[in-house]
Amino acid sequence: MQEVDIPLTVHRVIADGGRRSSISSVTFSATGSDILDEETAEPTELEQTLGLWSGMAIVVGTIIGSGIFSTPSLILAAVGSVGMSMVVWVLGAVVSVCACVAYMELGTMLPRSGGEKEYLQAAFPRPRALLPFVFCLSLLAVCSPSGLAADSAVTGTYFLYAATGRSVEHSEWAQRAIGVAVALFCTLMHGFFVRAAIRLQSVLTVVKVLLLVLIVTVGFGVGIKRGTRGFGDAFAGTSTHPSAYVSALFKVFFAYSGYTALNYSIDELRNPVRNLPRAALGGLLVTATLYVLSNAAYFVVLDEAAVRDASTAVAGVFFTEAFGALWGQRVVPLLIGLATLGNVMCGMFSASRVLFEAAREGYLPWSRVLGSISRFQSPLVALAVSCTLTIVYIVTPPAGEAYAFLIDIGGYPVWLFYGLAVVGLLIMRRSHRDLVRPFRAWHVANGVTIATAVFMCVVPFVKPESDDGEIPYWAAPLAALAFILLSCVLWYVQVVIRRGPERSHYAHK
Repeated sequence: MQEVDIPLTVHRVIADGGRRSSISSVTFSATGSDILDEETAEPTELEQTLGLWSGMAIVVGTIIGSGIFSTPSLILAAVGSVGMSMVVWVLGAVVSVCACVAYMELGTMLPRSGGEKEYLQAAFPRPRALLPFVFCLSLLAVCSPSGLAADSAVTGTYFLYAATGRSVEHSEWAQRAIGVAVALFCTLMHGFFVRAAIRLQSVLTVVKVLLLVLIVTVGFGVGIKRGTRGFGDAFAGTSTHPSAYVSALFKVFFAYSGYTALNYSIDELRNPVRNLPRAALGGLLVTATLYVLSNAAYFVVLDEAAVRDASTAVAGVFFTEAFGALWGQRVVPLLIGLATLGNVMCGMFSASRVLFEAAREGYLPWSRVLGSISRFQSPLVALAVSCTLTIVYIVTPPAGEAYAFLIDIGGYPVWLFYGLAVVGLLIMRRSHRDLVRPFRAWHVANGVTIATAVFMCVVPFVKPESDDGEIPYWAAPLAALAFILLSCVLWYVQVVIRRGPERSHYAHK
């Protein structure tokens, strides 16, 4: 293999039986031969294949998914009015920027793949590996597969829309079957065609951005020509119950989620200290601007009732109204389906990297297998497990309210660990004062993120004004919380009894 010098800076958390911890930094040059096992000639480290623009493409590609094309009607139904729906989207953008800024400090301070796993391990060393272990299991078994399942199902919805010309009345199982096929396709691409998959992600990201630009352009064009339709008496019917806003915010944050994607795969990002802040914040700001303008465009072209009735195919109904049956019911829904497919590709990429790192830390059984790298330079087994869990979430939820349930059950643990990670950031400012911080988050950003996390974790248990759905309001947060408690038991078995981290990949390096 040709040797290529790759300068790397690694910050490691060194734990001694859970009694003390420290963080050390070491800079070295890795050559092509350094990432191969000397005995088997198999790769042991992932290559740095991501630069600034490909990293930003992953961020934008992970953020722009089914959310902006499918959740506006659900959010409108929750908050009760067009004006408050717009306020919630803007609020979601502000909170997401604050959380992104906090994660920029965490990622540049501890530039190693794994995201919250690394940050929680550094900030909360006792009980040994408890919080990073619970985070990894929650992300791998609840947050990531539920979100990927939701995106995969919406991909099926839009492909069926393009095939039949109808936005609703599709077979639930036909949508799910297409969703399963989407998950399998993304896994095969990332598993066997790594560079081609990254290029395809970049192309599909361009498609997503162009679709949103088209939505905004059409909205303004229609507004100039015939005026707005959905903004008359914009705040009439606004809900005053806090649970309505939790439901709406879960869906807004689901749409904005993805700005931390590079934190999970930072080992594969060239010059992470420079590129992580630019790619993450730049990608989020571009997307947030397009999101707010796209929602305004929806309400310019469609009246409030049409948005409510569109369910998860609001973008398709929008284009049908603007362009007529051929483009609105055939061509554009196909492009939206491809766009959401791209989101599944980006999400599968990030989820497999967290599983890969968790296995190498010894948090999972069969860690040598789950933490292995194939000859295709991909964590193939980790990808297969992520795909399997995604398929389980696609096929198991009850019909009808499955999409909203998947968003809610995945959103609860996300905000719990967002809050803990930023609390850990503040702790490390005192406990690790000598740690290099190339970027420092603003105090207001940290405060907003923690306050939002508390709100999102407490209010879901408040009974809403009306609870006439098939799934009880408390089912999603309670199921997520129950799994978190179960993870604590599994932590005791894997870490305390079996001593998984002591026999892990990193323990033998």
